[in-house]
Amino acid sequence: MRINPQYIQGLVRAANQNAANQQKYSTEIATGVSVNSLADNPSAASQDFLLRSQESANDNFVQTASGVSGALQVTDTALGSVVTQITQAISLATEGNNGTLNAGDLSSIANQLTGVRSEILSLANTSYQGQFVFSGSQTSTQPFSLDTSTTPTSVVYSGDTVQNAIQSPSGQSFPLNVPGSLVFGSGSTGILATLNNLIASFSSGNSDIADTTALNSDLQGISQQRVIIDNSISGLQSASTYTQNQTTQLQSVQDTLIQANTTQVATELSSSETQGTALLDTIAALDQEPTLFTVLK
Repeated sequence: MRINPQYIQGLVRAANQNAANQQKYSTEIATGVSVNSLADNPSAASQDFLLRSQESANDNFVQTASGVSGALQVTDTALGSVVTQITQAISLATEGNNGTLNAGDLSSIANQLTGVRSEILSLANTSYQGQFVFSGSQTSTQPFSLDTSTTPTSVVYSGDTVQNAIQSPSGQSFPLNVPGSLVFGSGSTGILATLNNLIASFSSGNSDIADTTALNSDLQGISQQRVIIDNSISGLQSASTYTQNQTTQLQSVQDTLIQANTTQVATELSSSETQGTALLDTIAALDQEPTLFTVLK
């Protein structure tokens, strides 16, 4: 008797496929995941890749937003202190402009305004984790200094006007800084220049109503810049919360997409093991069948 070799080859291929199926089912039971390779389910694997990519982008945004929120909070606190200092400067300037003070009184007010200027200059050079928050993109460069060689003293701004921003996965853009020149001015403009003019006027025994008016304008401008920062802080917090919730939803979809039905897979594994045993028994039995040569012998 001769056994058809193609029949045996077919049985061997079936046994190999059965062994591969058993390995797949065992892996699914061990991992709880039905898609462990692209070959398992190309469509599901592709969707799983896209979901993981979106989750990664979400995680990166949330982590970045958490880090930059600290710098924004420091910026907001600094601007709040600047508002307090300008309010004090307005009070001093108003006092100096009442027309009843002598030269000594005006000189005393000039000294107090010098103290206010020093405080605001220090706030303008605020840093967070070694980076200056009012330098634009030049965060390693101290943004402000005073040039006392001029009369009145002038302001030197060494930063730039770049406003950094972060974009959420949904496409929202949030400013991360306010360039110092927009807040404190530079050269002959802005709060520091206004204070320089007032100090020079009062030190010489004169009062300047125009510069007192300029203080109110500076206060309004800085308050507006602070609103931008406050809105950015609030927006980042909302976007982070939304993104975290979206990630939770994506993970739920991902679990549904690739999660294995362990009960069903266990049944399939058991059936496959039974089939595998039968195939191996059949192959072993065929291996014991006599060939035509041995029969004639």
